[in-house]
Amino acid sequence: MSRVKSQLPHKPLRMAGKPGADILNEEEIQVTYVRQRTGRSRTIPVWFTVNEGRLELLPMHGLRTKWFTDVQKSGSLELEAKGWKKEASPVVVRNLQAIERIRERFAVKYGEGNVRKYYPTQDVALEIAL
Repeated sequence: MSRVKSQLPHKPLRMAGKPGADILNEEEIQVTYVRQRTGRSRTIPVWFTVNEGRLELLPMHGLRTKWFTDVQKSGSLELEAKGWKKEASPVVVRNLQAIERIRERFAVKYGEGNVRKYYPTQDVALEIAL
């Protein structure tokens, strides 16, 4: 995902004065998690959206996404972008209607074609309170 830079116009998000306000217009956020097999930390870039004070992540291959399975097992991750950092325990979203709403926000931000291409499986999402 880090090689694809969205050139699509999307509305800038504003959350003045709230934690994480400086990350809202970023394309990617860095997610650091502990790999269950090795116990080592790994950092990857992922796309995200923000809605109603929650940062939303869609694992590219849903429940089969390796970083998602590791985060689900450990129950925690670290987010970082633009000097902003947050350790969090994400909430796993399995409600298909809620996942579809998150997917729609991804499509607005990154383009429908990119979301179809890079997110073929949409059976889980993560939410993190900001």
